[in-house]
Amino acid sequence: MITLMKNILRLFVITILVYSAQLLAQDDTFTQGAGTPSEELVGGNWMLTNVESKAYSGTNITKWTTGNNQITGLTEWKDVLEIIHTVSSGFSWQEPPKMMQPGGYLNMEAVYTNIDYSTTAKMSTGVKIFFERAGASYLVMEPNAIEVLKMNKDNKQYANEVKKGFFYAPTTYFDNTNECQLIVDCYIGKDHFVTTYTYTYQK
Repeated sequence: MITLMKNILRLFVITILVYSAQLLAQDDTFTQGAGTPSEELVGGNWMLTNVESKAYSGTNITKWTTGNNQITGLTEWKDVLEIIHTVSSGFSWQEPPKMMQPGGYLNMEAVYTNIDYSTTAKMSTGVKIFFERAGASYLVMEPNAIEVLKMNKDNKQYANEVKKGFFYAPTTYFDNTNECQLIVDCYIGKDHFVTTYTYTYQK
C-alpha cells in the first residue's frame, strides 16, 4: 500500500514538472520576438527586405498584365442575353521607400486609369495601400493597420484619378516580430492582384 502511494505521488510530481516545463517553453517562445506592439521604436529603421506579387481569384475571370509598379486587369463576362460586359483598369503606384525611420512623415502616389468600362452592372474596381503585420490578409485591415490610401470605382464613377496618400511610418511593432508589410491591393470585382513589400526593423 505504501509503495502504491509512493508511485502515485511520484507520478503526480512528474506530471506537475512536465506541465511547468511546457508553460515555461511557451513563455520563452512568445518573448523571443522583437518586442511588443506597444513598444516605441527608437534608434533604428524599417528596411525593405522582400517584395512579392500574387493574383488571388474570387471569380477567376480577370486577366492581369504586370509591369514595374503597374498592372492592368481585364475582366469580361457574358450575360444570359449573350451580351459581353467588359471592365478593364490600369493601376500604377510610386515605388515605396527602401528605408523608413519610425514616425517619419511620408507619402505614396497611386494612379487609376479607366481603360474600358462597358457594363451597366456595378463592378467595383480600385486600389488600396496599407501597412499591416507580416502575413495579414489583404482583404480586411486589422485595427492597428495604417492606411496609406484608397481608391474605389464602380459603374457610376470610373474617371481616371491620381491620388496621394500621406502617412507616418510605423512607430511600434505590429506583433511580437520585427516585421511588417506594405500591401498594395489592386482589384476588379472579387479578383485581386496583391504586391507585398516586407519591412524588417533593424536597430
